[in-house]
Amino acid sequence: MDPFMPAYQARTPSEKVITTAKQLVAALTDLGVRDVTLIVDYQRVLVPVCHGLVAVVQDDGIWWHSPRHLRPDVPFYVHRGTVAGAAEGLAADYALLNPGPPTLVEVRHAAAPL
Repeated sequence: MDPFMPAYQARTPSEKVITTAKQLVAALTDLGVRDVTLIVDYQRVLVPVCHGLVAVVQDDGIWWHSPRHLRPDVPFYVHRGTVAGAAEGLAADYALLNPGPPTLVEVRHAAAPL
């Protein structure tokens, strides 16, 4: 055995998983989520959306740990089987973690003329 050869064979995700992850990145970009990348890991692909929100693409679907909770101290894991459903759910969780700037609202003073 070659001393420089690892004792195990590195496993990479299937082409289907990588294609699904690329489709998820494209769908998230279409929904306005920026700077989404891919990280190829052992038999899965990680899609970090933002700090605290990482989607995992595997053969059985797409899942992530949502910032929402079922009850206090009970994490909420989300699993989606389609790219479109996962992109919508991730975009909603992204919006929870990254609220946009407050919108300006015109407040009419009581003494102001109509």
